[in-house]
Amino acid sequence: MKVDNIKERLFQGDKIIWIVFFIICAISGVEVFSATSRQISDSGSYWSPVIRHLMFLAAGIFIIWFINLYSIDQVKKIGKYFYLAGVAGIIWAQFDSSSQINGSARWISLGFITFQPMEFVKLGLVMLTAKIIAGHQDSKGTKETALISILKLGLLPILIILKENLSTAFILSLTLFLMLFIAKAPWKQMLKVVGICTAIGVVGICAIMLTPDSVAKGDGFGNKVITWKNRIKDMGNSDPIDPATYQIVDDQRAHANMAIASSHLIGCGPGNSVQRDNIPHAYSDFIYAIILEELGLIGGIFVLLLYLTLLYRCGKIANRCEKMYPAMLAIGIGIIIVSQAMLHMYISVGDFVTGQPLPLISQGGTSVMINCVYIGILLCISKDTIKKKSIK
Repeated sequence: MKVDNIKERLFQGDKIIWIVFFIICAISGVEVFSATSRQISDSGSYWSPVIRHLMFLAAGIFIIWFINLYSIDQVKKIGKYFYLAGVAGIIWAQFDSSSQINGSARWISLGFITFQPMEFVKLGLVMLTAKIIAGHQDSKGTKETALISILKLGLLPILIILKENLSTAFILSLTLFLMLFIAKAPWKQMLKVVGICTAIGVVGICAIMLTPDSVAKGDGFGNKVITWKNRIKDMGNSDPIDPATYQIVDDQRAHANMAIASSHLIGCGPGNSVQRDNIPHAYSDFIYAIILEELGLIGGIFVLLLYLTLLYRCGKIANRCEKMYPAMLAIGIGIIIVSQAMLHMYISVGDFVTGQPLPLISQGGTSVMINCVYIGILLCISKDTIKKKSIK
């Protein structure tokens, strides 16, 4: 009886989310260990990369457990602190030369730790958007003032993130838009947003395509624009490639495709990847390609179903909520995790390359911890709804 009580206290909330989380963590441990061969070669330490990753996962489990001790009303108060810390961080990174890693100001180094402030922005904006939507309700749905309030909070950080990581800005914007759409924001207002964003997107693509290659200098923003230009060209290039004449020169896309093509139904088995040594960021940006190579089509579909199950449970939790805030927060968390996962999977098997880790599976520090905060909040919401349901 005592053991059961301990389990109930440690694993409160939606049991399916707990199961999905632990399965994802197990896959992450195995695949990161397999995919870090290049890191092992560079560092000379066989266990160091995977031990570091497992320590982040362990810390993430503690974060989930800690958040789950509180009520959603208590968790609600911390959203603004994540937002403020994230915005301050991404602004700081723009002016701090030590924050420039691989040509992007995505990281902040405090000497003993390096973290990505944009992850804090994502979490903070999702939490504050849910709060704004909940506070701008009438009999018809969400008021027009909700979008204005969200734009005031989100426009500056999203524009800064856009400069450093186009795909992250897209995922965050899509999440906020879908939250408003699900909350029944005025359809005319939403159509205006779609129209404006489409126009900006078309103008932006035209500007990128007209940018001369000569603007690419070092690791500056001009170089990033040319990188976008080349990726757009690659996406639009449908000319067949002659395998006999094609030259592979450090092409991570080509090696990722080779990994997927050799996977078959069951794959080559965990730890037996061949292409992991040829893909620079196999443990993060292309880990799904390694999963397909080692676990095959069955393993790839299984991982996809894990994320879809998580999204489904978020919808179920939101449906059980009596208040608007926890419902919208559960929906926002589900969208931002799963949309990032879908984009990562498409990148691994698709036509373009951009740096998006697979949530909770790819190696990382800040990303793993913030995704664990997401899971902790979901479990916190589900815990409250389960308690209320049992009382009734």
